[in-house]
Amino acid sequence: MRRHNRHNYESDEDVEVAMSPLIDCVFLLLIFFLVTTMIKRKEKLLPIHLPDQTSSVAAKSIDKTLILGLDKNGKIYSVRKYGGSDGELVYEPIENLVLHLKKLVDKGGIKTLKAPLRIDCDRNTPFQKAIETLDICKLQGFYNVGLRTRGRKE
Repeated sequence: MRRHNRHNYESDEDVEVAMSPLIDCVFLLLIFFLVTTMIKRKEKLLPIHLPDQTSSVAAKSIDKTLILGLDKNGKIYSVRKYGGSDGELVYEPIENLVLHLKKLVDKGGIKTLKAPLRIDCDRNTPFQKAIETLDICKLQGFYNVGLRTRGRKE
């Protein structure tokens, strides 16, 4: 014998969708999207411009200062010759900064680590690349490391 479940639809007229949980979900989604858009706004890169070389206190470098160059593309250079025809430094590219610094330390010993190391940056060098170069120098044992921007060529 088959039994049919009969459902009395007339008694179900009072059935409604509960609105308060739905409103709670909508408010939670609204708060979530507001918070995530505010976080995204803070994640944007800050435009940081390195100062001109005129803001530097000392105009001439110390003779024992080791000098590296950093161009606007993030390529690293070492000084090949001090004082070119017009008194400027002449740079040559470095393939691997870590190996170059290790060779300097092997050549000069502990005195090299104590010597000032200056990184001459192009004005348009990405700030993150300059920080990465400073970090590499610090990790190799150099503790007197400075950063200087190169002036504009007029």
